[in-house]
Amino acid sequence: MKLREYRAQRPMRTFYETIQFYHPSFGNIHLVSLQIEPKVLGGVEYQPCNFELAESQQSKTPIIDASVKFSRVAQDFKQQLKLWRSNTRMKPIIATFRLFDSADKDSPISEWSLYVKDCSLDAESVTVTLSMNNPLNKNIGRIYTMEEFTGLETV
Repeated sequence: MKLREYRAQRPMRTFYETIQFYHPSFGNIHLVSLQIEPKVLGGVEYQPCNFELAESQQSKTPIIDASVKFSRVAQDFKQQLKLWRSNTRMKPIIATFRLFDSADKDSPISEWSLYVKDCSLDAESVTVTLSMNNPLNKNIGRIYTMEEFTGLETV
């Protein structure tokens, strides 16, 4: 069978790119790209939202960082970020990307989770930077103990 014949006979499948944001202050937000109506994938209803995902440029390595650009949802992001305040900021926001196939909508083809490192908003679009490292663990000083630093006992 030639490649052209194979392509003519194979079923047309749709791939669904989804992203989930989770934080205890605002719960789960499930979004699916390039759809008009909500979709039920893996038993969860995903809301339609156009976004572009740019993965890290390294080849043959796991996803260590990514960038997600959302169009025309700046006000919605601002409202959700207002819920993220006071002591709830001590826990990171987790973003989980899932890729579903229309042939099997119950289980994702691929899935990976990253931490939200940065979120920049302008008048219409939102760009979310994702990272493998928890951003809340950055720039934290070392805890000084009496056993390690004996000079602290005299202070």
